[in-house]
Amino acid sequence: MGLDPVDRPRWLDDEFIQDVLRSREEYSEICVVKSEVELAVGKGENYCSTIYRVAVEFKRCKSNEETETTGLIIKTLSAVEIMVKFMTESKAFEKETALYQITIPAMFNVLQQNIQGREVQHLTPICYKTSRPQTLVLEDLTTLGFKMANRHDRLDSLHCTLALKNLAKFHAASVALYDKNPNGMDVYVESIYTDKNLDMMRKFMDTSFNALANVVEKWSGFEKYGDKLRLIIPTICDRIMEIVKPVPDSLSVLTHGDFWVNNMMFHYCPETGKPDQVRFIDFQLARYSTPVLDLQYFIHTSASELVRSEYTEHLLQVYHTELRDQLKTLGCDLHIYTFEQMKKEYEDRSLFGLMTACTVLSAVLADPEEAFDLENVKEDGSQMDSKSLEKPYLGRRYREALQKLLPHFEMKGIF
Repeated sequence: MGLDPVDRPRWLDDEFIQDVLRSREEYSEICVVKSEVELAVGKGENYCSTIYRVAVEFKRCKSNEETETTGLIIKTLSAVEIMVKFMTESKAFEKETALYQITIPAMFNVLQQNIQGREVQHLTPICYKTSRPQTLVLEDLTTLGFKMANRHDRLDSLHCTLALKNLAKFHAASVALYDKNPNGMDVYVESIYTDKNLDMMRKFMDTSFNALANVVEKWSGFEKYGDKLRLIIPTICDRIMEIVKPVPDSLSVLTHGDFWVNNMMFHYCPETGKPDQVRFIDFQLARYSTPVLDLQYFIHTSASELVRSEYTEHLLQVYHTELRDQLKTLGCDLHIYTFEQMKKEYEDRSLFGLMTACTVLSAVLADPEEAFDLENVKEDGSQMDSKSLEKPYLGRRYREALQKLLPHFEMKGIF
């Protein structure tokens, strides 16, 4: 459904769109004929940004040919007060802009230079240049046939394998980039779990885990987990702050940071209907750290229950094999990172998996009417109460998923 005309931002006019398109050589001499704008995602699909989809009709200025079309995705700062504070203080837009405009093109060049004789597929959408602050303009991947998987179903083995192989390629390219220019990763130091944000993160964790505990203790057979969840609250932020740090004397990579099903888009083979390409989006939480953070996040938010319970070990091996092969291809095989080493880091960070299951997974599985409404939450976190946070935890899908995960994490010794 498109936006009403009054909802289209005044700055998002044809002149802005034309200037953006002309920043790329293939569109340097185009004239925009018209454009249509709509919201790209619905409620509960994205909390960090306001995202517009723009359909553009244009002509080549020095040609009498018929009009052509293209599509853009435009990300701006969220209208939600607490998210504005969070995104501004964590410099999330600056980080994502640097990643799209500087780091990812450099990573792509590294891959092109070292993988000779084969086509190198893009790992992300192309980014256009704009001087407007806190604004990102990306190609609309749906015009190339890409689409999101159904987040409620989560991902089967084929989708997970494709996603993790490409994640390994992304991670390996970042290692190659670091080897050439270590300072290039300075912008991706931890910006979420920091002393500066500690009070806000503690308030969020306290409220979220209490809300979840209130819900869980009412589930028959799971009553004990209410208190178990509450016992984690006093120390979870300090423990997560340690977990997200790079591991000394081990492999560090540029992680995606928010690697869940809605932050990747798949292309499907016309003949088989199977996924054959994937592109990653939304890098506002990217950090330079251990690669297992992305693995914990992905496995516990985006793999189907069958895949998570039966094939986690296999997926970790798939990722590690691809990472090892890519590091060798890129001339980075001096970085020794054994599967046993990676698996230990993964297991040692199980609390990070629990944290994502107790926060992000509820958003993954919620229907729009179940999504938590952040619009009335103030920038200091006031009006974020346990009762209002309980809503996304009450859904059937989330209950069924968490009832599988709580005993899993208990076996891991988290409780």
